[in-house]
Amino acid sequence: MNVGEWTTRLAQRWPEAACLKYNDLELNQKQFNQRVNRLANTFLEAGLKKGHRVAVILGNSNVFLEVLFALSKIGGIMVPLNFRLTPPELEYIINDSEPIMLLYSPEFLPTIQAMENKLPSIKKFICEMDGGKPEDLEYEAWTAGQSIVEPTLDYEVDFEDPHFIMYTSGTTGRPKGAVVRQGQTQWNAINGMLTYPQEETITDLCCAPLFHIGALHASATPNVYRCNRLVIQRFFDPAQALKLIEENQVNLMFGIPVMFLMMCQLPEFQKTDFSSVKFFLTGGSPCPKSIIETYQEKGVVFNQGYGMTETATGITALGSEDSLRKLGSCGKPLFHTDIRLVGMEGKDVAPGDLGEVLIKSPTVIKEYWRRPEETANTIVDGWLHSGDVGYLDEEGYLFLVDRSKDMYISGGENVYPAEVEDVLMSHDAVADAGVIGIPDEKWVEVGLAVLVKTPGMEITAEEIVKYCKGKLAGYKRPRKVVFIDQLPRTLTGKILKKDLRVMYIKEGQYQPPE
Repeated sequence: MNVGEWTTRLAQRWPEAACLKYNDLELNQKQFNQRVNRLANTFLEAGLKKGHRVAVILGNSNVFLEVLFALSKIGGIMVPLNFRLTPPELEYIINDSEPIMLLYSPEFLPTIQAMENKLPSIKKFICEMDGGKPEDLEYEAWTAGQSIVEPTLDYEVDFEDPHFIMYTSGTTGRPKGAVVRQGQTQWNAINGMLTYPQEETITDLCCAPLFHIGALHASATPNVYRCNRLVIQRFFDPAQALKLIEENQVNLMFGIPVMFLMMCQLPEFQKTDFSSVKFFLTGGSPCPKSIIETYQEKGVVFNQGYGMTETATGITALGSEDSLRKLGSCGKPLFHTDIRLVGMEGKDVAPGDLGEVLIKSPTVIKEYWRRPEETANTIVDGWLHSGDVGYLDEEGYLFLVDRSKDMYISGGENVYPAEVEDVLMSHDAVADAGVIGIPDEKWVEVGLAVLVKTPGMEITAEEIVKYCKGKLAGYKRPRKVVFIDQLPRTLTGKILKKDLRVMYIKEGQYQPPE
């Protein structure tokens, strides 16, 4: 069996059940499966073989999910791309994964044009709708006339086959592809069913970007597996999200804290009817108490979680009943997930003591794409070494105190300082660079660049910020820049990021230099 068979079996058992709504398009399970089959047969006719990669730069839509499930059926591998990245960042990922096709939304035509003739593996470009390059195929026209019956294969596709490759930034400054296998998607859906049991079919608002593991595996795929209905928002808009919740009697929504903050800051928030909502699910960073309490006043509770791309996605969950009692915790391990907290010598630590979080689960990846050394360093004896430091309290609830060594999270996006520092160091006027995350009321954290100027050269903070545009995605670009004479380093030359945090973060707030 494979994940592609989900849509086959759902169509067989509940053909008339609602599957998804996207703008004016509404599909039942039978119709969705027919569209998936049509695309799968189109892929096969175009010469796609098992193991071939297909990259997508798409907004949220039925097309994104059709690509995912069509490739699942025939053994292709999806490479979902973060459309917030700059063309140079995307070029690296595409050329590393070597897809043979690229599907894109017309909104990202300038990005596609900026990468012209720089993607040698791509043999075919397909635009989701009108508005692409004149020579590129349009999705509906490309798939028109193809058979809607189940694709016929002369090979097996099963849970051991790769499902998609999702790139995550690395501490070395280069993104690496986490190879999520079909079985991990299956086990993630099972974990979700056991963590959030439901007695009836629900409607899920899918509004976080599907190129992220959170939206894809905490919102979209588990709800497809449960035969739930998806209401898909192309790009997150807080006012429209409130309207969709009320109009579609939404029961569930996944989002990062800043999305819920933006919604509750609107005047429409107080007028919105949330009576259909069972709970909201949030992750990416801890949800502030003020947001939890604001929604509780409207009768809405939060379930929170901790996850990683490498665990596809969930590791722990904090139920709504504990959202205030255990504020700051990310909960307990999911049903089919084990965690350990180990100290410097690799031994388990006692409750209350700090240790690195290790994870073992059928949802954990087996490898990074073409990175055997990094795979071996990260997954040891079946345990994924997260790099996250935390502690377990006496009741077994996990609290994180540091994340992936130097990584910080800005607006739900992981930012690894090494990648930002590489760009900063490419400027002639920058002799040394260190980047840390500093608290931010809206985005939770933003980047602070601590720089040493090249002797005899001058540069301003404004010039540094401008220099990063076009080289780094917006969420990676430092929002603040300071200059010092020398960065604190260890005897081996590593930047002491803890010292930088002490220098510029006081009582949980950014403290500008005097």
